[in-house]
Amino acid sequence: MTLPTDETTTIVHLVRHGQTILNVDVRFRGRRDVPLNDTGRREAIAAGHMLKDANLAAVYSSPLGRAYEVGTAIAAASGLHEVVGLDNLVNVDYGRWEGLTSAESRDVDPVAWDKYCNDPDAAACPGGESLIAAGDRVVRALKEIHSHHPGKSVAAVSHGVMLRLAVRRIWGNVEPDWQFKISTGGSLVFAVTGEDIKLISDVPSEPRDEVVATHA
Repeated sequence: MTLPTDETTTIVHLVRHGQTILNVDVRFRGRRDVPLNDTGRREAIAAGHMLKDANLAAVYSSPLGRAYEVGTAIAAASGLHEVVGLDNLVNVDYGRWEGLTSAESRDVDPVAWDKYCNDPDAAACPGGESLIAAGDRVVRALKEIHSHHPGKSVAAVSHGVMLRLAVRRIWGNVEPDWQFKISTGGSLVFAVTGEDIKLISDVPSEPRDEVVATHA
């Protein structure tokens, strides 16, 4: 992967937070402030190690603690002393699905669940947020980061579904569906120049294990 080096492009390493107990249980985390488990803390340290040579100018994070802890580890590894909270990086509001498994979510609203799985542009979580709105948020976050750090490299910690929505909005649909697998603690790299955003890292090619197993 070759990173742009001009004075106007911001390189954003968009990182998924580490594992939590609800990841292990395969449940929607949503806006619940679920802490990292021991595996997630190791993944936070690994994420910091992975980015320590990226010459980071700043670290941003979703305001949820599981993301902020990863941001703190990344900042420490790069000799930075601050993690900036950014509301637009927060997880999808899953409404009545929060805390539920895929089967339980389907039982709550089968029609909404089918749209979530197969037609994300028309999907809205019952009592929560639409995926279109969440995708708009993560794009705004990338542009806001660029506005503060043109020509720099930055890390931003968010949630799995937000990384997938960023890819869908910027790169288009991912075959066979939009819910590609990305490991907790993993990352994707975007180049942001003004209104132009490009995905410059490869999307993981592993198939999802099951619908909710890959969520935020």
